[in-house]
Amino acid sequence: MILKLFIVALRNLRRQPRRTILTGLTFAVAVFIFTVLIAVPASMDMIAEDASRGIRLVVTERNNNTLPVKYCNAIMKIPHVLGCSPQIQWTGIYRDLRDPIVTTGITTDINTVTASSDYVAPPDVAKQVFNDRRGALIGSVLMHEHHWKIGEPITLRNLSGKFTLTFIPVAELPTIYLSRIFFFNRQLLDDAVKNTFGENIQNVAGYISVRVDRAENMGLVANQIDENFHNSEAETQSVTESDTLANYVSAIGDVRTIIYGLCVVVLLTMLLIAANSMAMMVRDRIGEVAVMRALGFTQAHAAALLLCEAAMIGVTGAIVGASFALWYFGTGMTLGALTGALGYVTVRPETAIAAILAAFIVSLAAAIVPVINAARIPPALAFRKVV
Repeated sequence: MILKLFIVALRNLRRQPRRTILTGLTFAVAVFIFTVLIAVPASMDMIAEDASRGIRLVVTERNNNTLPVKYCNAIMKIPHVLGCSPQIQWTGIYRDLRDPIVTTGITTDINTVTASSDYVAPPDVAKQVFNDRRGALIGSVLMHEHHWKIGEPITLRNLSGKFTLTFIPVAELPTIYLSRIFFFNRQLLDDAVKNTFGENIQNVAGYISVRVDRAENMGLVANQIDENFHNSEAETQSVTESDTLANYVSAIGDVRTIIYGLCVVVLLTMLLIAANSMAMMVRDRIGEVAVMRALGFTQAHAAALLLCEAAMIGVTGAIVGASFALWYFGTGMTLGALTGALGYVTVRPETAIAAILAAFIVSLAAAIVPVINAARIPPALAFRKVV
């Protein structure tokens, strides 16, 4: 019965191909926009969740200045601390000023703050970064975004254009949190700054990453670090990695609320357009409904046929829109303007499926009122409307 209903509905849709195609494209565009929008907060939550698994603290200078590298010596003496790694950030220009790449200079101390689930880089591969000063570990999203290849040189220049650095990617980091990270041997930067400006930055860190033994001890360790360096040459502010990411997002306001509001607008727009299209489709089917009722078909049979047509249009268009969103954003797209070097949006299969399900519900909701009204019309009255 269901298969026959599907076949009949498909034949009916072919009678008005232009309307069917235009209505389906409306669903496709709306679902594409909806899928991408809803993927933004979903991606943020996914990145924050992945960041929280590292059980790490990010220690910065309270006034956004630099920190002495020697702070690690004191931090390592604090109970529950397993590792400490001073790191420095450098923004390089890849092609033009509109394409900045935020990179992170690391030392061998990075090994003390990583876990097996963090960077997914084999020890022998990670060693290449320090064996060759040009070596770099780059996140998979950043690699695909710029079409970089393992082993092919990448040249970045500083913002003033006074020096350039050439890196050799040795591995991709496919983890969620670090998919846009660019790790490199900071000795390369230290030497370039010293040779160009005569300034020694070897003992300077932009921030310090600290690994804690257990999640329940992170607050205790953060307070201890800040207390140790209170009234020192550079006072510290210690927060978790997930809170650091949240601070990037909160800096531009309540993005989540704005995006959810846009999703509601898209759904309502799709509902109104679909309702208009479905009403026109049902109006054209009144004569057919009258014939079906005169031949003995029940109201349920007629309503099921019309609802099936509506659902087929909505789901087909939704599959097209969600599939395109999954193809285009499946490997990730930067959200640097929102969340710095850490953020990106990626459309997951479950997000695309949820968007298709939403379109299915909207298509049925848009058609249910005109379909019920058409199914309730007595055959004689329906014939009179047509004649």
